[in-house]
Order: sequence, then C-alpha cells, then structure tokens
Amino acid sequence: MDEQKKLVLEAADKEIIQYYYLGIDSLALAELLNKLKLKLSDSQDIVPFNAQVKSYLGAIDQEGDAWIVKPVSSAEEMLFHRSSQLAFLLDHRTGTLAAPTAAVKIDGKPFRATKVVPHAMQISSYDYLKPPFLEILRADLINRWIFFDEDRNPNNYLVINNSKNKQFVVVIDYDKADMLSTSMKITGTQDKFGWQRAEKTRFLTLLKPDNFEGVSIDAFEGRLSSFNSISKKELADLASLCFRGYCNDEEKLVKDTVESLLKRRDYVNTYFRSIFKSKEETENTSHDEEYLLFGKSFMDMHKKNQ
Repeated sequence: MDEQKKLVLEAADKEIIQYYYLGIDSLALAELLNKLKLKLSDSQDIVPFNAQVKSYLGAIDQEGDAWIVKPVSSAEEMLFHRSSQLAFLLDHRTGTLAAPTAAVKIDGKPFRATKVVPHAMQISSYDYLKPPFLEILRADLINRWIFFDEDRNPNNYLVINNSKNKQFVVVIDYDKADMLSTSMKITGTQDKFGWQRAEKTRFLTLLKPDNFEGVSIDAFEGRLSSFNSISKKELADLASLCFRGYCNDEEKLVKDTVESLLKRRDYVNTYFRSIFKSKEETENTSHDEEYLLFGKSFMDMHKKNQ
C-alpha cells in the first residue's frame, strides 16, 4: 500500500489527517503552503516553552491554527528555509508524519514557520528503543540520510496519540538538513551496516548501528519504495514550487537539486538492499550464527575436559 495512504489509515482521526495535511497529495500541499497566510499573534501563549527560549513568535493561519515563526535576515537564509520546506514535502510524500514547515512572508517580511504540534511529548519521555518507536526511527533513517540531516536528537521528535491511544512520532526541525549540497556527505560503511558523515559533531539518528542488527529489508521496504516512486518530474515540480521567486537561477537550482537528491536516493536504496536481506534469509543467517556459537561452546567445553 502507498505509504501516504497507509499513514492516513493508521492516523484514523479526521483532526490529525486535516491538521497535518495527510489527505492531500504533496504537490497540492506545496501550492497550499505557497498560499499560506499568517498573522502574528499578540500573545506568546500559543508558543511552546522550548520555542519561546529560542525567540520564536506565534502566528495564526487562515484556518485558525497556530504556528511558530522567526524572522529571516537574508535572501540566502530564506532560500535555505525554502529548501527545508522541500524536505518537509518529501517527508509528507513518503508517508512520514512531520510538522508542516514553510518559509513565508508576513506583512511583506520573510519568516520561517513551523506548525505547532499540539498535545505532544518529546520522544525522550519514552523508551524509544522499544516498539513502536524503534521501528519508526529505523525507517526514518532513510529520510534523514537522503536529506543529509545530521542534527537528529530527541528534541527533533515529538509523540502524539490519536483517539484510540495509538502513538505516532512527529518529525520536527529541518535546521541542519542540507538539500542543496551536490556532493555526498554521508556514505555507508562496507563490512557492516553503518555510516560515515562529514559532520562529526551531530547525529544522523537516535539509533546506533547495533540497533539495526538482525533486521530484514522489510523494515525499510515501504520507505525505500516510496522514495523510488517519486519521478524526476515530480521532484522537479516540488523543487520549483519551493524555489520560485527565492533564487537567481531557478532552472539551474532545480536541476542541480533534483540530480543530487536522485543520486542520494539511489545510493541509499542500493546500500540498504546490499546490507539487509529478506526476512527468510535474515532468519536463516540468525540460525546459522546460533549453530556456530553452539558449536564453538561445545568445542571449548571439550578442550577443557581433555
């Protein structure tokens, strides 16, 4: 099943589906965000405490929903935040629940904006090395790797519940995603699953490579397939809607960005499929390792008795 449709079915609640724009396709969402009209709020009550200490302001959209916003100081910075909007749209396109993110003008002045995630707890309040969080974070690595997003810490994930008390992880904050780089900043290690990064002071995921041991390709199939289903034209259309009016040479920037993202996507897809096998192969390998360990233990015991 398509990952977007799957997320809609899992979310179930009409309020969640509407609030996170899950019921519309990503191109329509890109156009909607370009028409987003925000009005600064006189009150800071709608701004979560963690955002207040980072000097965010509150704003209200035409639907009456709350956003946190911060002024942007330059055209270069504004372009970066428009590229962050593209990252959000690709999260949306691949069935990843994320806080709507945009770069807009309010009263003619540029602002970065993120929709407030209501009734949420930071993921650090939970044991995210257990289900359902572990599975979600494993799949989420696909997106962060492709986005070259090297600042994933517990503050970047919030947890919400639907009316059936089912838990969902909401991705927030694209401040360190690099959608414009044309070089490979993150590559996989060869002998064992892992990654090498250009930025050594940040984190690509909350997980360690060990947290991926014994996992089959099934854990990533939906996310990889979802990225692979994005055509070059669709990606170019999304990029155009984000960059138009915010750069000097839209055609070149779109071309370079699309080629880079396709290169990253293909690399990650190839790497994951080379490391992780089918469920049957993974189980057989696990059994073989158990037999080897048993055999070693038996031989060690036999040596001691001689």
